[in-house]
Amino acid sequence: MLNIEQIQQYVIDAEQLQIVGSASQVEATHDNILDMSQYAGVIEYHSEELVITVKAGTTLKQIQQLLAEHGQVIPFFIAGAGHSTIGGAYASGSAELRDAILGIKLVDGQGQLLTFGGQVMKNVAGYDVSRLLAGSQGQLAVICELSFKVIPQAYANQVNQQMTTKTQNSSPIKKRIEQGLKSIFDPKSVFI
Repeated sequence: MLNIEQIQQYVIDAEQLQIVGSASQVEATHDNILDMSQYAGVIEYHSEELVITVKAGTTLKQIQQLLAEHGQVIPFFIAGAGHSTIGGAYASGSAELRDAILGIKLVDGQGQLLTFGGQVMKNVAGYDVSRLLAGSQGQLAVICELSFKVIPQAYANQVNQQMTTKTQNSSPIKKRIEQGLKSIFDPKSVFI
């Protein structure tokens, strides 16, 4: 298992470095690889405050199992979440995940440990670096730890039900617009 100091030393010693997790998001293409799946686990979890802090190598499945024990879920969807790590999901960057991030710890290209954000909803004055780095594909820094919001399962179910109902009951205006676009872009009805 890795620790922060080892990650820092790894960055300092490397001329070039490719960061991977469980290799589900990124194919290894470089000889010098830092496997972040060795830096995994829950650091803090405050179920009553709807906040969790985890190491980047923690799988989404592990996080989902822990949250389920407390009737909570992650507020974002990641396809193939079974073996994906939270660090890999963050590096790939989805809008929902970016919105859930409260703070990160990272190691920069000089081996310095930096912290951005925290564990509370309102703590930013200026640029929110923890959200700006989401989707950076591991090319700007080694993301080591992430704090993010979680939501109650009952609330997630309610929102999903409302979204399904809205999707099923499209407005007449939306249907007319879709029909108009269909007649412009696909007049022969090639696409089904």
